[in-house]
Amino acid sequence: MRDFDYVRPATIPDAIAAAAEPGSAYLAGGTNLLDLMKGGITSPERIVDISRLPELNRIERQDDGGLRIGALVRNADLAHDAAFAKSYPAVAEALLSGASAQLRNAATVGGNLLQRTRCSYFYDTASACNRRQPGTGCDALEGENRLHAVLGWSD
Repeated sequence: MRDFDYVRPATIPDAIAAAAEPGSAYLAGGTNLLDLMKGGITSPERIVDISRLPELNRIERQDDGGLRIGALVRNADLAHDAAFAKSYPAVAEALLSGASAQLRNAATVGGNLLQRTRCSYFYDTASACNRRQPGTGCDALEGENRLHAVLGWSD
């Protein structure tokens, strides 16, 4: 892992401004980003730690009956939220069955939405992968791909 700058903004506007700098990446739960950094797949120049912004760690009921879900809400907390589970039972069940308890208690909703591809070739830096390194090709096209969730490849 290479050196990087680390910032922990105190406000959401400060976080947005810090992340707008080229080479920046948000850090919340860290379950995906840290693995990518350890594997040499991504090397952000700046980590913007938003894990202590309380406004992003809320599930709020809206006047229209909807829910506003903060990016820092843990998958387990969302799945166990009574209003969410009642309105979206299939999603709540998927959140509880999609990973180990350890990951569900660390992974955030925002991180799930921002996580990189789960293709095994993406995580193997010896493999060609247009998503990881544009122009290198796609080993998933001719390689082992029967376990891929979505058929296809990256041009």
